[in-house]
Amino acid sequence: MKQIDFSIIIVTHNGLKYIDACVDSIFSSHIQNFEIIVVDNGSSDDTIKYLTNKYSKHTNLQIVPLDKNYGPARARNEGVKVAQGLYLGFLDNDTEVHKDWATHAKKAFEKDKKLGVIQCKLLLNKERHKLDYIGEYLGSNGFLVQKIPSATIDDGSYDKEYYILAAKSAGMFIRKNVFDRIGGFDASYFIYVEETDLGWRVWLAGYTAKFIPVSVVYHEFGTSTVILGTKATNYNSKFHGTKNYIQTHIKNLGTAGLVTILPLHITLWIGLSLFSLLKRQWKSSLWIMEGILWNVIHLPETLVKRRKIQKARRVKDAYLFKMFMKKMPFSYFFNKANVKHKIGNAESFNKLSDTNK
Repeated sequence: MKQIDFSIIIVTHNGLKYIDACVDSIFSSHIQNFEIIVVDNGSSDDTIKYLTNKYSKHTNLQIVPLDKNYGPARARNEGVKVAQGLYLGFLDNDTEVHKDWATHAKKAFEKDKKLGVIQCKLLLNKERHKLDYIGEYLGSNGFLVQKIPSATIDDGSYDKEYYILAAKSAGMFIRKNVFDRIGGFDASYFIYVEETDLGWRVWLAGYTAKFIPVSVVYHEFGTSTVILGTKATNYNSKFHGTKNYIQTHIKNLGTAGLVTILPLHITLWIGLSLFSLLKRQWKSSLWIMEGILWNVIHLPETLVKRRKIQKARRVKDAYLFKMFMKKMPFSYFFNKANVKHKIGNAESFNKLSDTNK
């Protein structure tokens, strides 16, 4: 049996409105020797029925049905369990791909054997002259920093390859053997920061993550709020965002980083909770504190993960910090958090973690 090059994994939850265009764009692209794996996270919108009927003649498309919404982290892992490709491509269900998006990724992997993760150039689907996302760095206080703001004009200024801390699953590739080696996504994350955790562990295992601008994906940003509703999105961003940020630092930081970064990071979350309280955002305040408490209750399990990750570490924090640590003024993070209170947009609030669901 011939080795498959690419396994393209798409997680969907009630995203029939978007996923059809996503799958169509893959079949219309120049990708060869591939399979598409759609993981349905307990949809109730006939996604499975529709895709099964429309693509019945495509033997390289399979659907993995799940009985409920387990979140994208676990769902992607379920897709990988049946994947046969050398390279895993992850797409959000609200994306479309450029015809050569996979061709360029394959060339990059073949050129650099240490390259573990590729971040595609994410453009806004409805405004394809604007950038959505091209990589992230780590702020000195533990929050993430985007390389550029979303909706930045794509004028060619960023059309060069460079290393990044982690990629966004709306459009990324990873070697399957690297994914398996580091244990895949942490299924306890449910949603938010799971991609950062994955990319960080890729670096710790001795591989790299890089932005490859010639691999282009178009992203319909912010559809989760439409599908899930504002309340659910707010809860996910506050509780899971807080929970997963802190857990990521406990797992992946070295001892020195843990001592210097984690206390400040938790203090800032407490400050955001108190700020929400002052703004009478009672639930937001509570959800943040619940996220902190989760880490206290589950600390023994997190420490088990930490020991495994640190034992396999091949790269020191000093090396990663030199590459990816960005010192930003507190106002940068405060303003991003404060956007939520001004316009009621959970996606904007979650730019603190630069996530995209």
